[in-house]
Amino acid sequence: MPRNIETENDFDNDNGPPRWMDEARDAMFMEDDTPPPAPPLLSLIDPSGWAGLGVPERSWKVKDYIPDRQATLLTGKGAAGKSLVSQQQATCIALGLPFLGLETVQTNALYVTCEDDADELHRRQVAICANLGVDIEALSGKLFLLSLQGEMANELATFDHDGRMRVAPRYQQIEAACIENSISFAVLDNTAHLFTGNENDRHQVASFINLCNRLAISIDGAVVIVGHPNKAGDSYSGSTAWENQVRSRLFMEIPVDDDGNCPDPDARVMRREKSNYAQRGGDLNFMWFKGSFVLPEAVPEEQKIDTASIAKASRENDLFMTCLAKAASQKRAVSHQNGINYAPRIFAHMPQAKGAKEADMRAAMERLLSLGKIELEANLWKGSNRHWKVGIRATDEVRQPPSENGGNACANPAPTPCADPRQPHSQVIENTAPTLRCADPLPLKGETGGAVGAPPPVRSEDWKSNPILNPRAEVARPANDPPDWMNETPPIGEDDWCFDGDDDGDGGRNDMGRFEG
Repeated sequence: MPRNIETENDFDNDNGPPRWMDEARDAMFMEDDTPPPAPPLLSLIDPSGWAGLGVPERSWKVKDYIPDRQATLLTGKGAAGKSLVSQQQATCIALGLPFLGLETVQTNALYVTCEDDADELHRRQVAICANLGVDIEALSGKLFLLSLQGEMANELATFDHDGRMRVAPRYQQIEAACIENSISFAVLDNTAHLFTGNENDRHQVASFINLCNRLAISIDGAVVIVGHPNKAGDSYSGSTAWENQVRSRLFMEIPVDDDGNCPDPDARVMRREKSNYAQRGGDLNFMWFKGSFVLPEAVPEEQKIDTASIAKASRENDLFMTCLAKAASQKRAVSHQNGINYAPRIFAHMPQAKGAKEADMRAAMERLLSLGKIELEANLWKGSNRHWKVGIRATDEVRQPPSENGGNACANPAPTPCADPRQPHSQVIENTAPTLRCADPLPLKGETGGAVGAPPPVRSEDWKSNPILNPRAEVARPANDPPDWMNETPPIGEDDWCFDGDDDGDGGRNDMGRFEG
């Protein structure tokens, strides 16, 4: 029964609180004499116990790439295909099939994605099975897919203000699902959703990697963590703990050449950026084909497309056009005819060619000519002798000869091409005032100059009489034109309501200044 303070008789003379309140307060600060439980003993290893025992072989899920009882970090740039290759890895391990020619160990597998829905997983799986030559029914009870797209609280762990990590419910769900379905290979895609700590905090990153290692040990298998690189071009983002804590790190990308160009957009390469249990390096080259990844030799000959040659030709075309633009800016007329100004030979020695050979430039010239990108023996500009320089010109360039009079705007016609480029550049330019026209101020010797049908040359004082250029200009008016005031207000008739019918000049107003009637 609760104690009634009002009925208590144990008040002291000073009307202080009851004694039981002091006793309760003292009990709060009383030291507990009960000793805390002792921590479990550490599992120390005595190496002498290994005497006479054979050295255990290292186990892998993917030979030399994904070790057992460890977390492997797979990173790569966007659109490289990390999610697809991870789902394909899980499929090959679930069936015990080689992964892109690499030996695997058969076990049940799980692929977890936070960014793709079930329909996308379905499409990928059909393409993967088709290229592997297996029926999708063969995956029953062996491969499990989990889409967490749109789900909240996908983090595997959380961190408090002191940096201590607490395991989240999502980790417990994944671990329980692996144990229940005898899954020994799990892919976690990706760290942006599953790791919500500070990627630059070494302690938090190390704790997260250790948690993934714990999952690998718990399922007696391997775990692959999918991540992203940073914007600076490194193969991973965040603290160096991402590199140091894992024992295996893979990097996947689309290979490029020395100039940063992609020779084959379907080609892929996966390299061992870090491998404590195998030799570092060992690039694995493969390619995208019909929705999944295959080795290059697996593509049927009749379906192979020489994308490398296509990319090389496209690059040479771009280099030729770059050299052509540079030559035009330097007023170097180049020709398709083999001579002193032979374009392929000149371009091959220009720095803009980036090492392309004369044969490459010659092939590019023929391709561009057949594509209609360039034209031969075209008028380029006029030389000092007033004769046209002819040579190769890009068809999409504006036919605007360079100025010959020190920058006079009238000397350079507007971008409208002449009907006959061999005629003097004497096109008519419409000015803001429609009555003004600009003719060629530098006609060729023996010619009248100016466009056909153009008005006489404009005198310097003509702008004063133009009302658009000079608002104060007085416009001449024919003698029979009505005055301006007649056009300003309509006349008043006798039948208008404001007409008072008298001639007193008051405009129909009464003596008070208001309209009558």
